[in-house]
Amino acid sequence: MSFLIDRAGSAAERRVRRFQQSLGTPARTTRTTVVVGRVLGGAFLVCFLTGLYSHFLQDPRPWMRFPTWPARLYQVSQGLHVATGIACIPLLLAKLWTVYPLLFAFPPFRTVRQALERASIGVLVATSVVQLATGLLNTYQWYPFPFVFRTAHYALAWIIVGSLVLHVGVQLPKILQFWRGQRASSAPDGDL
Repeated sequence: MSFLIDRAGSAAERRVRRFQQSLGTPARTTRTTVVVGRVLGGAFLVCFLTGLYSHFLQDPRPWMRFPTWPARLYQVSQGLHVATGIACIPLLLAKLWTVYPLLFAFPPFRTVRQALERASIGVLVATSVVQLATGLLNTYQWYPFPFVFRTAHYALAWIIVGSLVLHVGVQLPKILQFWRGQRASSAPDGDL
């Protein structure tokens, strides 16, 4: 019986490997993933900082004091927030495009560390998609969701930043390797 299970597992693994190879393109490299991720991470950081500025202007803590000059600072920061948030949509799609063959990895994880890493990436992707979708709907002042936009947007921002820090921390050796240009891989390795 175990012989049949091993044989079926090996056959499934070969099929998944062939399927992953069929998804490969010259543009889908680890280096591309790192470059797109760096731009997307920077855009998320700009959105986070400008969003914090907006949040604390609207709900300041008693000890907070904000400058009243220049008069258009809030308009500029919110314009930057919205423009960068909208730019995050194609960047997130590009990042997901570079790594989506990894969704078909078999087995999905081999260690507990890999399982936790994939779960944290799932949280990062899910919260990013919800954050960007609700933010875009907010620009049209359309709220079809059953929660208060500002509260959810603020909470999701912290979840995204936390999972992004965790993701970068786990992937830092690969990121540094490809920033330095030490090698160019033809397919993404791991969960970048």
